[in-house]
Amino acid sequence: MFRVDPAYKRGLAVGQVEVVGAFAIAETSKAHVVAAWSPGFLPVTFSLSDGRCYVLQADYEGGTLSNGRLSKTGCEGPRKFYEPAVPPPPPGRSLRFIGAAWGYGAWVDDRAKVTIVTAPGATTFKPLFTAQMTSSTIMAMNSPDAPGGNVTLVGKIKGRLTVVTLEVGY
Repeated sequence: MFRVDPAYKRGLAVGQVEVVGAFAIAETSKAHVVAAWSPGFLPVTFSLSDGRCYVLQADYEGGTLSNGRLSKTGCEGPRKFYEPAVPPPPPGRSLRFIGAAWGYGAWVDDRAKVTIVTAPGATTFKPLFTAQMTSSTIMAMNSPDAPGGNVTLVGKIKGRLTVVTLEVGY
């Protein structure tokens, strides 16, 4: 479901991506997610169509997320952070920009139901990895001492709202 673009290179380095946690979120006909945000890659706050908000938290130990739990929270909304502009895709590609976080850029190809993520610091559109999901939000946090970090995508996988956190190297 998640694959590093085989053409991705950064000097001698190649990209890497590994799922460290995934959680399905049940939506109902009366309440569905309208927005999601995080100052990093977790915790993720969800705003529902009925005005309620919930936060998803999980334990991150030994390189994996476990014990995911939702709890009710206030609906203050996301804080605004400065995000440098990310390079756009080449003309002629029907990609919808969904956002940037910690320099990662994310676009969705709605027809193929694929999300394309680019690495921080790119000066041209160069896919780092693709996800077989239609994402609506990207959140991330980079490592202070290595070219990589954690990326969280929120979106639909086979019609189910899913939150996936990945360990990414670039």
